[in-house]
Amino acid sequence: MTIRNRISATVGSLLIALIMVLLVIEVVSRFIFGASIEGIIEIVGIFLALSVFAGFSPCEEANQHVSAQLVVQRLPARAAHIIKILVYILAVITVAVMSWRTALNFFDSYSIREALPGASFQMPVYWAKGGVFVGFVLFLIQLIISLLRPEGKTKATTGEKR
Repeated sequence: MTIRNRISATVGSLLIALIMVLLVIEVVSRFIFGASIEGIIEIVGIFLALSVFAGFSPCEEANQHVSAQLVVQRLPARAAHIIKILVYILAVITVAVMSWRTALNFFDSYSIREALPGASFQMPVYWAKGGVFVGFVLFLIQLIISLLRPEGKTKATTGEKR
């Protein structure tokens, strides 16, 4: 796995671990003190979203994404390869547009210092939107690499060490 995807996967894993710790703290607080800690649920929601976007690129590199092969596996090898290339091209275009729109959303959010509504304290969300943008860009880079990678030439199949 590339260093950028190791970092991305590690960040996603750490965020999930933090989610577990925060939820345990929240439950213990409710049980012992009878009160919720303000802002924990909002933070958990943001961390959950960030952990998902951090996992896109490592998942694509390891070819562990969910795919429906029912039709493609019945096609001749050449037709299946063409469809795979077309799907990757469509994915690159889609993720590029999503990256662009997410970047615009981040800059808008940052310019107004957007915060989560409803909390008694101001929980900024622009940093989370920036994290989503980074996740999309890493995913876009990995999709382009996957598109350009020769068929079947992954690190796992070429015998390269991790």
